[in-house]
Amino acid sequence: MGLNWAEHSVEIEAPIETCFAAIIDYETFPKWQGAVVDTEVLDWDSKGRGKRVRLFVDAKVRKVDYTLDYSYEAPERIEWDFVEGNGINGADGHYLFEDLGGGRTRATYKLGLEVGIPLPGPVARRAHKTTLKGSVEDLKKEAERRAVSSRQAAKAGNGNQTRAREDKLAEKVGIKQPEPKLAPPSPAETEGWAPNGGETSIVELPVKVAGRAAGLGVGVARRAVGMGIGVAGAVAGRVRGLTRDR
Repeated sequence: MGLNWAEHSVEIEAPIETCFAAIIDYETFPKWQGAVVDTEVLDWDSKGRGKRVRLFVDAKVRKVDYTLDYSYEAPERIEWDFVEGNGINGADGHYLFEDLGGGRTRATYKLGLEVGIPLPGPVARRAHKTTLKGSVEDLKKEAERRAVSSRQAAKAGNGNQTRAREDKLAEKVGIKQPEPKLAPPSPAETEGWAPNGGETSIVELPVKVAGRAAGLGVGVARRAVGMGIGVAGAVAGRVRGLTRDR
């Protein structure tokens, strides 16, 4: 019968290294490769990449599994040799990645399959093309998701590094860095802080503020404590002023 070949290409908004890393992360395939039901890495190469991998795939017409031996030319090419299969008599092909610049990549998946069950030619070809296209589109989504996560992590890390450098410089020259300003809580957040409508002393207010806000989450608690202390300070200042006036 021979191999039934299909090919599909797509442009991905992610660096070539990110695309390559995603497509060899076999153990995560069931989470983002729609057709892959399960995977099992049977052997690893000297660089910790999957060398022999068994894949369990929903091939539309039926579920099949097959084992492949992988070889790599990172990050541009992945090839495999067919070892054995259930419902599959042969599988050959490759993944190619082309760096388009600007953090963009073209991925091309070419796969030849020989199914081990009797199917009309048009049915087998249609199922093969659909599954192959879906695999490449799933790779696009996963690689782009990883690229966005990587950029966000890098941005957060740069922000922390900048703050650390500023703090270190300020400490060196004897300047205290101002703490970030916290917005006061809304009336809805502070309503009912004085239990049973009772009065709260200047000393008790920050404590009660903190206790009440603890049930509202860390962010609200921080803002509430800041406001409570600020209110207490303002009232205390007013009392001192009235005392001096007398």
